[in-house]
Amino acid sequence: MLSFESQLMAAIPDEQTAIDHFTAIRWKNGAFCPYCGSTRVYHFSNRRTHKCADCRSRFSIKVGTIFEDSKIELRVWLMAIWLITAHKNGIASTTLSVDLGVTQKTAWFMTQCLRYAIRTKSFNAPLHRDVKANEIYHGGRERNKHASKRTGGCPGNGAG
Repeated sequence: MLSFESQLMAAIPDEQTAIDHFTAIRWKNGAFCPYCGSTRVYHFSNRRTHKCADCRSRFSIKVGTIFEDSKIELRVWLMAIWLITAHKNGIASTTLSVDLGVTQKTAWFMTQCLRYAIRTKSFNAPLHRDVKANEIYHGGRERNKHASKRTGGCPGNGAG
């Protein structure tokens, strides 16, 4: 069985694959201009740049995201996102730097950007459809809740 890093490298072998993957996520409802919001977008043959038919701005898929103006490859960003979210107790920037093959300063910058993104409104949108979660304990013991919040007499829920 392959390790996750090997599976991720196989799934996203190069930068263009990472761009295509991110494009599919960001433009799942259709392409749009990040400057004016127009849906009339031209795609260049390099599949990395696009142009708006209305405001005539040229842009990449990264514009308007935390990845904009970053010299770090999108592939490395996607690996960082997975590594940070896969560790339930967090991950140190020194460990992340070794795993990604970047400097500790770069790994620290990436963690700060991702933490900022987590606080944004678009990131915290309600989840839809089926949601899977591992190692989660939802709720709490009834006896630890305020009296007005208790649901009462369900056996085995710690109400007692």
